[in-house]
Amino acid sequence: MARTRTKPSPTAPSPPEPLDDEIAALYLAMLQIPDPTRDSLRAQGISAGELDRFLPVLEQRRMIQQVTADSWNVVPPDVSMPAYAAELEARARMLRTTSQALSRVYLHSRSERRTEATSGAVLLESVADVSQALHQVTSGAQEWVLSSRCDSPLARYLLEAPRTVSTTPFLTSRGASLQVRLIIDSLLLPSVDVLEIMQARTDAGDDVRLTVGVPFTAAVNDQGLAMIDLGADGGSPVGILLDTEAGSGRVRAVLEFAWQLGTPWRPGTVPASRADRLEPRDRTILRLMAGGVSDAAIARQLSLSSRTVERRVRVLLDRLNATTRFQAGVLAARQGLI
Repeated sequence: MARTRTKPSPTAPSPPEPLDDEIAALYLAMLQIPDPTRDSLRAQGISAGELDRFLPVLEQRRMIQQVTADSWNVVPPDVSMPAYAAELEARARMLRTTSQALSRVYLHSRSERRTEATSGAVLLESVADVSQALHQVTSGAQEWVLSSRCDSPLARYLLEAPRTVSTTPFLTSRGASLQVRLIIDSLLLPSVDVLEIMQARTDAGDDVRLTVGVPFTAAVNDQGLAMIDLGADGGSPVGILLDTEAGSGRVRAVLEFAWQLGTPWRPGTVPASRADRLEPRDRTILRLMAGGVSDAAIARQLSLSSRTVERRVRVLLDRLNATTRFQAGVLAARQGLI
């Protein structure tokens, strides 16, 4: 007699995580009720299912305290919200630290099969590999990182990533701050939000310089590890990870040379010296102009008309008694304006 095979019952899908807006709506309702109970909340139009889903979340976030099975005390917002924010910040720090270790494992596992054959030069075959190599260089540093950005697959990937990827301060595996120098090719400036990222990086303590003709997007650290985003023909993301023996010292030499050629970038609202009496907008225009940025690109970045930028550039050239944009940059640097 043949046995009939019983089909396993399908697992019921887990309910979706409550949205913060939904949690906030319940918390606001409870704030408006002196002694919130299940019945009083139901009277506000909140369903029993919503209460069953959202109340445990508020208790977990320490925004309410259960008194009886059907009543709660509400923790004042000036106490509960800062405490919850501090908890989120602690989680974020833990995730950043953990991600550095996980990234090293990830990159090692993907490159392990290629390392012996390349004697310290690991081929990076995707933009994910190149991004993880950059993270390995920064997280493996003990004191400093020197990095460059040009129009490359990695640079475009970072520009499209969540803003925190480009604006979070760089830390060592021990959580200490790194001395970071960043070289940005002026050709990147027409891209959306590049000035915002540069501002965030300087606010984080990084030294940022603009220059023209950066040969590649790369990074090198004080431990002799370097990466290059080569950007193969056709735009395919291809790169290489190098140790000291494989030539990271030469990468550093190229980046040091580009650094010396660069124009220091400072936030446009901060005077560069006591002699600087320029308006914030003119300081920004001058720094971009000295970095080799075209009038059209400056206009796009600062949301100005091309005619306004052209007029301000002429004023700045006259003020500096310069005949060319390059000469204006040199004279501005000598006068401490940039």
